Amino acid sequence: MSFDGLLLNRIIKEINFLKTGRISKINESGNTDFIFTIRVNRENYNLMLSFSSEYSRIHITNKMYDSVLTPKSFTLFLRKHIEGYFINDIKQYENDRIVVFDLIGHNELEDLCNKKLICEIMGRYSNLILTDENYVIIDSLKHDGVGEYNRTILPNAIYQYPDNNKINPIDLKLEDFKRISLEKGLNTPKDYLNCYLGLSMHVIENSFINDYVDNNLYNYINIELKPVIFKNKKGKLDYYYNPLNEEIVKEFNNLSSLLDYFYYEEDLKAKIKLKTNDLSNFINKQIKKYEAKLSKLEKEKIEALDNEEYRIKGELLLSYPSLKEKCNYVDIYNYYIDKEIRINLDPKYTVLDNSNKYFKKYQKMKTSLKYIEEQKEIAQSEINYFKLLKYQISDCSINEALEIQDELINNKYLFKHSDSKPKKKQKPKLLTYILDNNTLITVGKNNLQNEYLTHKLALPNEMWFHIKGAEGSHVVLHNCGELSEEEIRTSAILAAYYSTYKESSSVAVDYTRVKYIKKIPGKRNCFVTYTHQHTIYIDPDINIIEKLKVKK
Repeated sequence: MSFDGLLLNRIIKEINFLKTGRISKINESGNTDFIFTIRVNRENYNLMLSFSSEYSRIHITNKMYDSVLTPKSFTLFLRKHIEGYFINDIKQYENDRIVVFDLIGHNELEDLCNKKLICEIMGRYSNLILTDENYVIIDSLKHDGVGEYNRTILPNAIYQYPDNNKINPIDLKLEDFKRISLEKGLNTPKDYLNCYLGLSMHVIENSFINDYVDNNLYNYINIELKPVIFKNKKGKLDYYYNPLNEEIVKEFNNLSSLLDYFYYEEDLKAKIKLKTNDLSNFINKQIKKYEAKLSKLEKEKIEALDNEEYRIKGELLLSYPSLKEKCNYVDIYNYYIDKEIRINLDPKYTVLDNSNKYFKKYQKMKTSLKYIEEQKEIAQSEINYFKLLKYQISDCSINEALEIQDELINNKYLFKHSDSKPKKKQKPKLLTYILDNNTLITVGKNNLQNEYLTHKLALPNEMWFHIKGAEGSHVVLHNCGELSEEEIRTSAILAAYYSTYKESSSVAVDYTRVKYIKKIPGKRNCFVTYTHQHTIYIDPDINIIEKLKVKK
């Protein structure tokens, strides 16, 4: 990705309004990610600070990120040292991928203190470092005795910026670029990459589209802000603060919106994979396993349906004149089809014994049909269950994924780690929307939430919505009285959107009162039957959903 010094320079200009803001809350989202809630001008803004190897970045986010229930010690350290502090200044170190937040606030002794929060957005070398006003390291997210650029990142060490010996291209004039090119003999993209600080190969290669490399480079550095996602030379999606010469896929009003859009889904999937030991892969394997079993049972059923052939052979052998004879086969008249047939025999046994063997095989295969049907039903039930989980894991938060993992552990599909601590049982955290008339609509995102919402939380006369004939969330409209058209349509849109048909149009959604929802005996609580339903056909509309208020 093209998260270079130039792009970071534009981001800092974009978040510059956070100056004078107060850090009111620090939450941890994953092992290397933090959400800083900053209050400025009577508004709260969430600042994403990610220091992961693949998705390191900094930007304002409007996405809903899960907070870790048991934060690690470094998060508690940050809360203790800088929660409540004000942002005095936000600076970039030259044109490197380093942001310095100059903070001011009172310590535990009520003394006014100045601290520096240094964010190094450098891929696998990314780090978050807190120092005092003299750059003495108080602590850091990642400790390193002799790290990249031969620096020591440990408590009480003096923080040092990376020494790149490169030229900062920001604020250089066109004649400066031309002069430097002549002085240093810059001819190839690699020459430019090694000369200038904070330039990605993406920018440099675009500068080499003609002979005016320095002119292009100067123009690209000073080009207007037009955040886009584009297709790179390999056909993969990438992004930058301006399209340069690429094929535009999607445009954005600001960089934060772009980064939110680009990273959120992939970042969330990576976190879920890490937290749940790749639960999605386990679910897919289970589906394949039971589909293979179902296919095998179908073949066995076809074979078992041919059992009549064995009964007829056993019966015909009884009409053979020498029942005590031992031979490899006999030719005998088949009065069912009016012709002679050959029946293979086991020469170790008499004709009578072979007849009994055919009768036993007939009876065994006849009996197996009932067993095969039972096993087919079980296999299909497992396929339906894991396909439901596959849908749920494809669109869930980290906490919701962990709830799915707990469900599989409780159902003995997964084993709990012996060293894991027992979790305190908590009520599921449901997604709840607030309509303009203050009516609540609640959505269950997994089986645990669906069961709790439908069978425990919802009142008998409240309205229940679900996609018709497919996997989806349980949606409850918390209104026991007369329903308006807007309430029904909005609830139906939510049921359609939180389902496998979210990309379709004219989706059928059933709705009925909660009292008409029944559990299916002998099946998991996530599967229900219902009566007295009505059906509405609706288009899932993300724009309507995004305008709804979410209950915190």
